[in-house]
Amino acid sequence: MQALSLWGVFIALAVIMNGTIPFILGFDLHKWTYSPLKDVAFNLILYGGLFLVVPLVLTKGWATVRRPAFFLPLIIAVLAMTLRTFFRPTAALAVIILIYLHWRFDLSKLGIQSRGWKGDIIAILLFGLIYLAPSLLQSNPMLSAPGNAFLASLDRLFLNPASTTEYLFYFGFLAERLSHQTGKWMTPLIIAAMYTTHEMSNPEYWYEGSKFLLIFIGVALTTSIFLWRRSIVVIWLGDGLGRFVSRLFTGAV
Repeated sequence: MQALSLWGVFIALAVIMNGTIPFILGFDLHKWTYSPLKDVAFNLILYGGLFLVVPLVLTKGWATVRRPAFFLPLIIAVLAMTLRTFFRPTAALAVIILIYLHWRFDLSKLGIQSRGWKGDIIAILLFGLIYLAPSLLQSNPMLSAPGNAFLASLDRLFLNPASTTEYLFYFGFLAERLSHQTGKWMTPLIIAAMYTTHEMSNPEYWYEGSKFLLIFIGVALTTSIFLWRRSIVVIWLGDGLGRFVSRLFTGAV
């Protein structure tokens, strides 16, 4: 299937960029993992190219994408994602351009849509509860500065490709297409396995002691909510709310 094939291309590129290139060039793996050069390559090739451009071409067709009104803003979005290595706020342009492209060309097939504001609000609040759960399990949860939590939420929403082009790729493109073949029960598990494999391919997450089981569970829950609402906007806003809630409690992740 097209979706699985594209993910296969991605994971192959991720492995090459994370491990093969530094091995061939004799670079220290730890230094390479946190180097600006690797970050630029990931932002340009994966977050900008594979996660943004390719799904748009496959969904809207090259005849539409090559039109100046589509192509030029798309190029700006890719450059904005790439330059975030040196000036993080440029990544916000990608969000603005996606809004413009949806307004002009309709990206509802990639999950930029709403199936009813009441259900969407419930889903967004559900994200907040999911993120809040670990804090409630602590014996003495304490509130931190709301301003810091708000800034963390804005950073997640606008400056982190994990909540923009990555969500577009995994949910608006992969989950949407796979669900027609694998159903609403198996798709969350498949997407969670794919995403966890993606994270495990990056040495950065091993160095930082990431809890891959929790990542699997979190992505499975997120995919289930997406299949309920069919909206990456809900996932995006819910993730921002969740980040605010988690940062509001000092012991939260």
